[in-house]
Amino acid sequence: MKKHTIEQLNQFYRDDETCDDEIFSEMRSNLLLVSGNHYTKKNQSVFSNIRNTSKVSDSQKLRLTKNHIHKITRHYIQAITNKVPGVIPSPQNELELQDKKSADLNAAVWQDAVFRYNLKEKFNEYIQNFVELGEMCAFMYWDPNEGEHVGYQPKMSDDGQTPVLDEMGQPMPDMENPVFTGGFSFKNIPGFNLLRAQQAKSMKTSPRMTIREMVDKAELLEAYGQDETKKKFIGEGDTGEFIVFDTNKKQYRQEDAQILLKYQFFRPCKQYPNGYYYISTERGVLEEGEIPFGIWPLVWEGFDTYSTNPRGYSIIKVARPYQAEINRASSQAATHQITVGDDKLIYQSGAKLATGALLPGVRGITYNGAAPQILAGRDGGQFLPYIESQISEMYSACMLEEVNSEKDSGQIDPYTLLFRSASQKAKFNRYIEKTENFMKQFCMTYLELAKKYLPDDMVIVAVGKAEAINLAEFRSTLPISYQIKIEEQSADISDRLGQQLALNHLIQYAGQQMDPKQLALLAREMPYLKNSSIVKRLTVEYDNADNDMLQLERGEMPFVSPYADNKIFVDAVTHRMKQADFQMLPPQIKQLYDQYLTIHENELSRKNQADQAAKDGFIPTGGSLITVSMHVPDPKTPSGTRQVRLPYESVSWLLKRLEAQGLTLQDLEKMNDGVVADMMKRMGPQTAPPPQQLGPPMVQ
Repeated sequence: MKKHTIEQLNQFYRDDETCDDEIFSEMRSNLLLVSGNHYTKKNQSVFSNIRNTSKVSDSQKLRLTKNHIHKITRHYIQAITNKVPGVIPSPQNELELQDKKSADLNAAVWQDAVFRYNLKEKFNEYIQNFVELGEMCAFMYWDPNEGEHVGYQPKMSDDGQTPVLDEMGQPMPDMENPVFTGGFSFKNIPGFNLLRAQQAKSMKTSPRMTIREMVDKAELLEAYGQDETKKKFIGEGDTGEFIVFDTNKKQYRQEDAQILLKYQFFRPCKQYPNGYYYISTERGVLEEGEIPFGIWPLVWEGFDTYSTNPRGYSIIKVARPYQAEINRASSQAATHQITVGDDKLIYQSGAKLATGALLPGVRGITYNGAAPQILAGRDGGQFLPYIESQISEMYSACMLEEVNSEKDSGQIDPYTLLFRSASQKAKFNRYIEKTENFMKQFCMTYLELAKKYLPDDMVIVAVGKAEAINLAEFRSTLPISYQIKIEEQSADISDRLGQQLALNHLIQYAGQQMDPKQLALLAREMPYLKNSSIVKRLTVEYDNADNDMLQLERGEMPFVSPYADNKIFVDAVTHRMKQADFQMLPPQIKQLYDQYLTIHENELSRKNQADQAAKDGFIPTGGSLITVSMHVPDPKTPSGTRQVRLPYESVSWLLKRLEAQGLTLQDLEKMNDGVVADMMKRMGPQTAPPPQQLGPPMVQ
């Protein structure tokens, strides 16, 4: 494997930096325009004395800022954020049980990451760069120093090999070397800090990508200070060599206490089958090696791309000339207000003016000679129509009307609301698709890294203890592009409303034909009920059936609970047997399916017989007591008898049972007592068969 020297890496960096130098300057100026810093030179004296001055000198220029770019970018950011709430894994093939389970496990891990790392806020930062800079880029990697603190490393002796023991013979903890669980780090890379190869035609296919950032010297010395060679590479700092753009203050500054650190990534190719990376300074390489597991850690997307350049351009590129003209015209109007704004009194030479009598609310002026004239001042109103036309044209060029949908007053039909939402989304579809593609690639990259780095306990926390038996399914998931796909998560208000309306119609017309557990399956698809504890308890049998069949696919016989709803398991297994790929399974797996189905069928038959026996043996006791022509011994008088009195519902139940067996009162009256007694004995309730023992049978 051929490696690059530090001289070659520095040459790559200089070539990649100069090819996009103008675009980097434009990206930095975009941040200044959004923040309202439209002029590099500020004339503080004019603004501070604007109330008192009556003129502007030739050496000074009045510069006003009417920041409409801030409004446009905020509308774009809000529109994209509302229309793209997120992504979630889904099965590549809806009919494949293994694909469905793999998608469910990956979805659980992804949802855990969204909550654990607050990815919604990070996506908002990416979208903000997407609109303001024209590009968004995420760099993700596993950091062993992230996560929760779990302890300390053992303290080692001077030789560095033997641990130091305490009085109890246990290793002493080194309080200066804490141990963490580890976690993922997600860096938001501004476009002007991301370099591509000079010969690249597209950012997504560039053979190498470089990230640059300024790092404190103390931080690098803490990580590499023990290595004398790498300590020389860090040096004493890059004093006076770099002019850094401060994204917080939106201005340039000269940096003299930090080191320029470069992360150079080479895509997998013939020279580097798994890719390669270098972390270096201007003086030497600090770290290098193959990209972990060959997974490309950078995710990039551009706002507007043109055929002449692979970089992305912001919407500010369209609004920039209009904003400059609006500022110029507004400054000219303000200049007219200052110089010729006040009214002027013109009187003939030789005429005399004097103060006249003062009356309540009236101020008089006396004059001798020709009558004076009043010359009205100018407020810059002649520029107002031009400024308004520029603002309107600017909003039209930036498609602000398409971004913001008009709101109708009054009540709106739900289906009209859905149609309007879909039509507005279609007008803005280009930038929504780009953001969705970025989120898809981000999710796919994270899941690939999670399968390699996440320990079992963190995966169990994400998927739940009930899915602990399926950890092997998550680890052995095939490449995502082949087995599961990332679909847009329909979580905005319009999509939720449409889903709810469709399910309401289904329940209205077919709900009476479904049992409560089937209705719970529909409720799980409802956006406002899917996380309800009641719905989860009603659908737990369906989840258990899927887990059992996954165990069967792996050649394991699952445990059959005596309290399971066997009908659900029988339906799930028979549905699996009817699928086309079932015939391709190994014979041992088919045999397990047959045995598993037999167990549930026997259990279902036993429970039905027990229920029928219990139902037949129950005799109602309601109603008033009636006298029956039958005498029984009287316990009060040992030698006497008394007439039997039975509840009305008991006698009625006996008659109905006799009629169900084909005997009427007339038929019974014709028979003698012995025949009737024998017939009743033969037709009595049958005893239920003994329960069948449960448990996984032995597989030959």
